[in-house]
Amino acid sequence: MTNAPAAPPHADDDLFDEATPLGVMPGTVRGARLIAGVAAAVGVVLIAITIALGTGGSLGALIAGYLPTFALIPLVLLFGRGGDLVRKAAVGVAALAGLVSCTGILTGLPPGAVGIVANGAVAALLLRPSAQAWFTRER
Repeated sequence: MTNAPAAPPHADDDLFDEATPLGVMPGTVRGARLIAGVAAAVGVVLIAITIALGTGGSLGALIAGYLPTFALIPLVLLFGRGGDLVRKAAVGVAALAGLVSCTGILTGLPPGAVGIVANGAVAALLLRPSAQAWFTRER
């Protein structure tokens, strides 16, 4: 006999995320919401700094680089009451934002690699089974 705790029944399930009580937003959705909000806030701060320093030449490219990230914010605000179409749209916009961030690597402007990682994380978190269960739940 061993004192080791028994493995939970879902330990061998690769798709198990977390068990959340009914009506509580899962951590994957909260995490995606937080990452998208922080990424957009960083964009706003960088745009404000660019305006304050008067380097208008790169302002347009900076705004264009963060535009898809800013487009995620209205979708993020719908995570509490939106359906599965909101999740699918957010995944699509996050994937687009990740692709647009690739141009930042080539031009040396933000969001660059950070945008790829942040938007990729948002898309990946929203593709988890717990996120899908949250957006397809009965209301």
